[in-house]
Amino acid sequence: MGARSARYAVSSRESWLAFEARSTLHGVNGKAAGLDGFVDATFHDDGTLAGEPPPRMHLELPVEQMRSGNALQDREMYKLVDSKRFPRISADLRDVTAGAPGRYSASGDVTLSGRSRRYAGDFSLIHEGNTITIEGELNVDIREFGLKPPSLLILRVEPVVRVRLHLVARSD
Repeated sequence: MGARSARYAVSSRESWLAFEARSTLHGVNGKAAGLDGFVDATFHDDGTLAGEPPPRMHLELPVEQMRSGNALQDREMYKLVDSKRFPRISADLRDVTAGAPGRYSASGDVTLSGRSRRYAGDFSLIHEGNTITIEGELNVDIREFGLKPPSLLILRVEPVVRVRLHLVARSD
């Protein structure tokens, strides 16, 4: 009985990020594909995540892969986050603590529009063979990145965006 360490490459085809914002007129919902990155992790024989060595994770997402289904909203979103200067959103894991079976608490840095902010949240992790599946949710306040929520006449977008992550990664 021992622990097995491996690098898991994110499956861009199977992984996605969904986002949901609210406005005075309607919700803004969308999805993004094209996630890229890795997870370095050690697992015990029972499939639980080991704390030593500490797991590492780095994720990147091209901003212009985020789509709401409304081309005008998408263009405004890309302009808001200045996707030409900052074409990628990234996240780096900093700390993980085990909770209930299959559940973990984590903190990490999210970089958006050239600014990094620390966030904390919970996620589930399933380890089966050479595959890990991670699911989590986070509320991100875009004002923390120096971004001003769009506002025009009676339309006002709320600054907090709910983000849901579904990540599938595999080792060789």
